Amino acid sequence: MKNKQKSGGELVLECLELNGVNTAYCVPGESYLDVLDAFIDKPDINLVTCRQEGGAAYMAEAYAKLTGNVGICFVTRGPGACNASIGVHTAKQDSTPMILFVGQVARDQMDKESFQEVDYLKMFAPPMSKWVTQVNDVDKIPEIINKAFKIATSGRQGPVVIALPEDVLTDKTKISKYKKLDRVETAASKDKMYEFKEMLKSAKKPIVIIGGSKWSDSTINSFETFSKKHNIPVVTSFRRQDLFNNRHANYIGELGTGPNPVLLKRLKGSDLIILLGTRFSEIASQNYSIIGKQKLIHIHPDIDELGKIYQPDLAILADVSHFITNLNFDIIDKSKKWKPWVSSARNDYLQWTTFKDMNNFDLDMNYIFSKLRTKIGKSAIITSDAGNFSGWAQRYLRYSKDIRLLAPTNGSMGYAVPAAIAASIDKPKKLVVALVGDGGFLMNGQEVATAMQNGAKPIILIFNNGIYGTIRMHQEMHYPKRVSGTDLLNPNFAELAKSFGANGYQIRNNMEFDDIFDHAIKSDKLTVIELMTSPDQITTSKKMSEL
Repeated sequence: MKNKQKSGGELVLECLELNGVNTAYCVPGESYLDVLDAFIDKPDINLVTCRQEGGAAYMAEAYAKLTGNVGICFVTRGPGACNASIGVHTAKQDSTPMILFVGQVARDQMDKESFQEVDYLKMFAPPMSKWVTQVNDVDKIPEIINKAFKIATSGRQGPVVIALPEDVLTDKTKISKYKKLDRVETAASKDKMYEFKEMLKSAKKPIVIIGGSKWSDSTINSFETFSKKHNIPVVTSFRRQDLFNNRHANYIGELGTGPNPVLLKRLKGSDLIILLGTRFSEIASQNYSIIGKQKLIHIHPDIDELGKIYQPDLAILADVSHFITNLNFDIIDKSKKWKPWVSSARNDYLQWTTFKDMNNFDLDMNYIFSKLRTKIGKSAIITSDAGNFSGWAQRYLRYSKDIRLLAPTNGSMGYAVPAAIAASIDKPKKLVVALVGDGGFLMNGQEVATAMQNGAKPIILIFNNGIYGTIRMHQEMHYPKRVSGTDLLNPNFAELAKSFGANGYQIRNNMEFDDIFDHAIKSDKLTVIELMTSPDQITTSKKMSEL
C-alpha cells in the first residue's frame, strides 16, 4: 500500500478500521458514493443500511451506549443531515461517543446555495456537538479522524460531526503512515483521594448518585463491591439504572421523571451527596432542587462539568474507572453506622417497586410490567422511548450490567425501535425488548424493514392509548378539559408488522399477554405486540381522571 494511490473514501474507511470500527449505520447518498464503494473492500465493517437518517443516527448512538465503542453514522447532505441531527442531540445530552459523517457538495460549488448545501460548521456548532469540522484536503483525513475519536471519547464523551466534500472523497493520495488514536484518560491525585476518604468518613448520611458514560462491567462490579463493603446507598440518575444492580442490597432507587417521593426526601435530608460520573441534569436533579445544604463531592472526567451548575465542596477530575480503581481504602469501622441508613433506604425502594392494584383495567400496565419483570430473566436489553408508559419501566423493572437499559436522557421520541434493532444486530443471542408508545412508533417504525433485512429480532411492545400521553397529561393538569392536538388516529400496528414479514399481535386484556410474549421469545423472530391501553392509566400513581 506504500506507493499505491487511494481515494479519500478508501482512506476514511482505512482510518475507521484502524481505530477498531466494526459497524457503521447509513442512509446512502450520492454525496459520498466513494465511501460506499470503499465499503465493498472492507467486509469486516458491517454496514447497516437504514430507512431514515434519524433512525440511522439513533442506531449509532444506541450501539455506542451498549458497547462503549464509538458509534459511526454516514448520511448525505442537506435533508439527510437535518434528519440525523436528532441523533446528534441525543448523543450530546447522553454523553455518548459518536461520529457523524455528512456528505457535502464539492469545494468549487460551496457558498452558492448549491443543491442541498448546508454550512455544517454553523449547523452543528457546539454545544450541538462537541466538535464539527470539514475535510478540505484528502491528506488531512487521518489527522481529522483521529482528532474526532479523541474528542468524542475524552472528558465528557459526545458527538463529533465531519463534513466530507464529495470531490475530497474522490481525490487521490499516497499517504500511508498513520496510526490509530492512543486514548488518554484522567485519574484523581492521591491528595484528592485522601480528601474524598476524609469527607466520606465524617458523613452521617452519605448517598452516591451515579450516571454518565464510560462505565465498564468491571467498573460496575468494583463499585458494587465497595458500596456493599461500606454500607453506602446508591442512586442512579435518569435512565442510567443499569449502572448498578437494582437487586443489590445498597441500591435505593432512580431519579427519573416519576421518582419515589420518599427517596427525594431522603436525598434532601442527607449530609453528603457524591455525584459520580454524572453531570446531574434537570431531570435527575428534579429541576435543580435536590442539592442544597448537603456537602457535595463531584467526580467527573470533564473539567467543564465541575462547578458548572453546582459548586462542590470537593471537585475531582477523573474517569469513573480510574476513580473506582483507587477506592482501595478501608473505613469499615466508620461505615458500620451507615448500615441502618442503607437498610431503611433499601426498604423504601422495595415498597415503592411492589406492584399494587393490578386489575383496575382490562389491560393493566401494572399487570403487564409485573409479568415483564419476571419474563425478561437475568439477561436482556431493554430500549425505551419517551412517553408516560416509560414510567412503569423506570419504577418497576430491575436492571443491571446484564439487563441493560438503552434510553435517551434528552426525552427524544422515536428512539426505542432503532435502538432495539441496533442492539439485536450487535447481540443476536440476547433478548431485546423495545418499549414504545403509539406516537413514538410511527416516528421510526419504518426501521422494522431494516431489522428484517439484517436478521434483527427484537420484541417491540407498542403501548397504544390513542394519544400523545405525556402532553395530554400536562394539558389536563394545566388546561383542564381543553384538549388540543393530542388525539391520534392509528393503524392496526399488528397488521402493519405482518406487512414487513414480522409477527404481529394485538392484545386487549391481561390474560392474553403471557402466552403471546412467551411465543414471541420462542419464535426467534421480530415481533410487534400492540397493547390497547386505556388513556386513563396515565402514570404509575395517578389516573388521568384524577389530574
